[in-house]
Amino acid sequence: MAAARRVVAIGPGALRMVAYLGATDLLVGCEDVERRLPNASTYRLALPQRVRTLPSLGPGGPGRLPDLEQLLAVHPDLAVSVALDAQQVQALSQRAGIPALSLSFGETGILREDTVVDAWRRLGAALGREHRAAELAAFFQASIAELQSRLRGQPRVPTYLGGVSLSGSHGIASTQAGHLPLVWAGARNLADQTGRSGHLFLDREQLLAWDPTVLFIDGGGLPGIVAEYARDPALYQRLRAVRERRVYLTLPFNAYNANVENALANAWFMAKVLHPQALATLHIEAKAGEILRGFLGADLLPALAKLGYGQGLLDLASGRWTPLSA
Repeated sequence: MAAARRVVAIGPGALRMVAYLGATDLLVGCEDVERRLPNASTYRLALPQRVRTLPSLGPGGPGRLPDLEQLLAVHPDLAVSVALDAQQVQALSQRAGIPALSLSFGETGILREDTVVDAWRRLGAALGREHRAAELAAFFQASIAELQSRLRGQPRVPTYLGGVSLSGSHGIASTQAGHLPLVWAGARNLADQTGRSGHLFLDREQLLAWDPTVLFIDGGGLPGIVAEYARDPALYQRLRAVRERRVYLTLPFNAYNANVENALANAWFMAKVLHPQALATLHIEAKAGEILRGFLGADLLPALAKLGYGQGLLDLASGRWTPLSA
């Protein structure tokens, strides 16, 4: 089958997948949601300006099909979709008369390593970018393997991650069981003790009972966390991690689906915090920059910092963070 040459990306994360494979030159239309100024969706910082000036495919958003008239007007030969169900994918293909390639990052709000690697390879085959897909998969898996090798024999440190975004920004009670970056980082995710999987809102009393010694805050939830702290600082001050200044900011995990590059960079950062002796020689900013270049072709940390995102020690009262190397 010939490689697609006129492509549209539909749904949360579809354009991100195309960007990872360096194939935005094939796009002929764009969802309106992707035209927004770069925010917690790191890949938008790397998009060529031409992408935002492409013809509209409709508003976009989770589970929303494109406007059929606008879709047909750009004459695509492939629709790359994420987060559409089987009936929606079938309807898209039948109504538009074009092939639809359905991809996934994993279950809603949960990143799966094998699922995302399979998605890259399938997309690479459809776009004639097999080499880039294989290169990205190898880079991703090698980085995970290197981190796990360096942490071999280290105890898993009890850790809590708050402020996880999903369909919006949330406070400290918003967390995720089965959070893959914490697994890679050699942490024991306290949210796993709930017996649940994926995004959940934790009872505050349970968080106080756990009283984690290390607290990570997801960057996507930072505004809500800072506002929550201002309203109820006593809640936070009851936590040992806050009193002992062991609160750390991570790059946004979810933003129109998972930021895979941020997830990997966060794993290294979390591991540096939790296992400083095992990673004593690691320069975390350099590692994060390397990962962003591997995924998106550029070190986007300075651009993310201008938007208020980063990795470092977090002051909850001001919302400001300080790099570990500072």
